[in-house]
Amino acid sequence: MSDESEIEAVLARLRASGSDEESEPHPLAGELVLPDGRPAPECIRAWAAFDSFYPLNGGRSSVPVADLEGVLLVQPMSHVLRHVCLESIEDEVDEETTEYLEELIEDLSADLEGYGAVLANEHPDPVLWISGTGEVSILWYKHDAFDRRIRFLDMVAGL
Repeated sequence: MSDESEIEAVLARLRASGSDEESEPHPLAGELVLPDGRPAPECIRAWAAFDSFYPLNGGRSSVPVADLEGVLLVQPMSHVLRHVCLESIEDEVDEETTEYLEELIEDLSADLEGYGAVLANEHPDPVLWISGTGEVSILWYKHDAFDRRIRFLDMVAGL
C-alpha cells in the first residue's frame, strides 16, 4: 500500500469513528508548501485536510501545520536541533558543555538535513522531521541523541 493510500485509509477510519469532532481542516491543505516553495509531503497535506494541528501522543499537538498562506510552519533542521540540544537548556549548562553541544548540533545537522518543528515542550523533545527526500518522521531527542523514531504515517495510524 502506498503512503498516500495508507494515510487516506487511516483518515477514513478516523472520520468514520467520529474522531474528527475536534479537528479543524486547513483551508489550503491540498496546496501546502515548504518554506522554500516546494510542495509539502503528501502525507502532511492529507493530514492537514483532516486537522490543521499535528498529531502527537494519541491526540493533537498545539502546533499548527501551516500558516494561513499555506506555508508549513517548519524551520531548517539545524535551527530545530539548536533549540532542542542547546537553547532549551542553555541556562543549565557550562561553557564546556555548550562547546560539546555545538559540535553535536553540527554532527546531527549533517545527518538530519531538511525541515522540522518541535511538537511540544516536553522531555524527551518530540520533533517532526521532513528529510531532504521528503520522508516524514517524528523523532524524540533525549540525552544527546534521538532515542526513538517513527514514521509520520505510523503516528497517524496509532490514533
